Amino acid sequence: FYDLKGWNYAKHIFDIDVEIVPNVEAKCIDVTMSKFGEGDILYTLDGSDPLANGTKYTEALKLTENAKLRAIVKRAKSVGKEFKTDIELSKSSMKPITLKNEPHENYRFDGANTLIDGLSGGKNYKTGRWIAFFKNDMEAVIDLKNPTEVSSVSINTLVEKGDWVFDARRIAVYVSEDGENFTEVASQDYPVLTLDNPNQIYEHKLTFDAVTTKYLKVYLQPEHSLPDWHGSKGHPSFVFLDEIVVN
Repeated sequence: FYDLKGWNYAKHIFDIDVEIVPNVEAKCIDVTMSKFGEGDILYTLDGSDPLANGTKYTEALKLTENAKLRAIVKRAKSVGKEFKTDIELSKSSMKPITLKNEPHENYRFDGANTLIDGLSGGKNYKTGRWIAFFKNDMEAVIDLKNPTEVSSVSINTLVEKGDWVFDARRIAVYVSEDGENFTEVASQDYPVLTLDNPNQIYEHKLTFDAVTTKYLKVYLQPEHSLPDWHGSKGHPSFVFLDEIVVN
């Protein structure tokens, strides 16, 4: 009717809607896709073109392996905007996780699950792929459920200095058999950012001698006081992180 009348309207309502949720109980990533109106949802998991190689979506996907998800709605006379994302699982994915301190209320999104859902964030910290801590350090304990050999932990942070979003100053990794008594296996200190450091995603990877553990604790200290060169010097900063990757 709107087309016949020549009226303008928001055509994004015809795009695909995708919800990706870590399922701790089933040890998988639940992917639910939906659309508005008629048409078929086509998807691929190998990064190929869903219009050429896609499978018709009929029920929620339960992913247990890495995937390059691409999906689109195909209609008789049009196609919607393509959705694409990479799902990269590690030994921490879908494992129970607890946080000592809650994320900032404005950037909590899915809370602790954001750190074990296999999804990395882009350069926009407001999308729900990142969570933020402000005035509090980040301390997460991951229950690996079974004795598991680990030798590295990776964390990305996003920096946007003008918005008080800074990098980590320290990251440390601890292991435990009982979830109560932890032993440090790796740590790294990072310098305060300068005015010349770019706004971007910073990748932090700590490697250590392989150790078998049931519980893993990851500690991240943000910038507690913005540096003297900053227009809001002395104020605490935000630190944003998207995923704790354990291998």
